[in-house]
Amino acid sequence: MGFSFFRQRKPRQFNLKYRYYDEQKERIAQSEARVRKKLGLDEGSDSHERILKHGVFRSSVESAREDKNRMMRFGIIIGMLLIFTYMFFHYAG
Repeated sequence: MGFSFFRQRKPRQFNLKYRYYDEQKERIAQSEARVRKKLGLDEGSDSHERILKHGVFRSSVESAREDKNRMMRFGIIIGMLLIFTYMFFHYAG
């Protein structure tokens, strides 16, 4: 009686994830953390690094461009909806 209406589950496989410990990498990370703490840089935020790479004014210009593009897209969508609404009521009625 090898026939079954239900599919039998496969047995679980053993999955061993190896963990490697690199002492040199750990020391480097700790020293970087100490330097960041002394300089007052937060580990979680990249804002200081972004400012150092791009500058303060470039980030504000980029955000202004993004806002302008977002508003342009929004205006086009509203305009298309108004045109379709006008055509619907004009030709349906």
